[in-house]
Amino acid sequence: MIDLEKDFSLILSKLYKMYGLDFSKYREGTIKRRLARRMAFTGAGSYRNYLDILEERPREYGRLLSDLTIKLSRFFRNQYVFEKLQNEIFPDLFRQKKEGGKNVLRIWCAGCAYGEETYSVAITLVEYLKRKKEKTGDYDITIFGTDIDEETLQKARIGVYDTGAVKEVKKGILDEYFLVCGSHYQVVDSIKALVSFTTHNLTSAKHICPPAGVVANYDLILCRNTLIYFATPLQGRVFSNFFRSLSRGGYLILGRSESIPKDLEESFILRNRKDRIFQKK
Repeated sequence: MIDLEKDFSLILSKLYKMYGLDFSKYREGTIKRRLARRMAFTGAGSYRNYLDILEERPREYGRLLSDLTIKLSRFFRNQYVFEKLQNEIFPDLFRQKKEGGKNVLRIWCAGCAYGEETYSVAITLVEYLKRKKEKTGDYDITIFGTDIDEETLQKARIGVYDTGAVKEVKKGILDEYFLVCGSHYQVVDSIKALVSFTTHNLTSAKHICPPAGVVANYDLILCRNTLIYFATPLQGRVFSNFFRSLSRGGYLILGRSESIPKDLEESFILRNRKDRIFQKK
């Protein structure tokens, strides 16, 4: 048993050296289940066997990283959140901009995987501005989608998805913002131009937000159903980064089973309990 735990820790140590990601602070049960699936796929009968495979096939590190991170998403997942964006959050943020004499809007979709949520936010923003009879060019808009897995981000930049990813997209939105490519759908260039995808480690103590070196001041941060896989100490670091990255009056949207840590509760106003929408005081 001791040897098993040593080999398990060694696998995590190797990932840390390769990617700078400390999976030892993630929930151990989740990591072990996902690691077991990868081991079964490669035919490894033990952690020691899998360590040998990692040494023989260095590309396996990237495949393991992909399996250890969460990649399940779709466009407009939990439609109610996007209705809140269009009817309440964007109106409030643009009101703040107008009152402050500013035209810069910064949005961060953290743990974006293949980019469905990031593009959904961009489409929702464009639809909101159209309703106001304004254009994206009237503002300095930055929308970042970040993930620790560069391979998924490469697919996000291409912006091509199967029918399952767009099954909840309304027909009018589908017709206007997607091109049909055989049995797949591609996000139109005007939406892709609003979005930048970049690798980022949410738990980084050095770079609290994307991209490195840029002052924070994000108006909206979405991080849904990613934090539930982090152990409590790691969640605390992520929330600290979010708090420092978010502008006063900015919004933070979490997954339905996620919540603000006790030590930060007084710094946020709970705007919607069901969909975990918070506003920084």
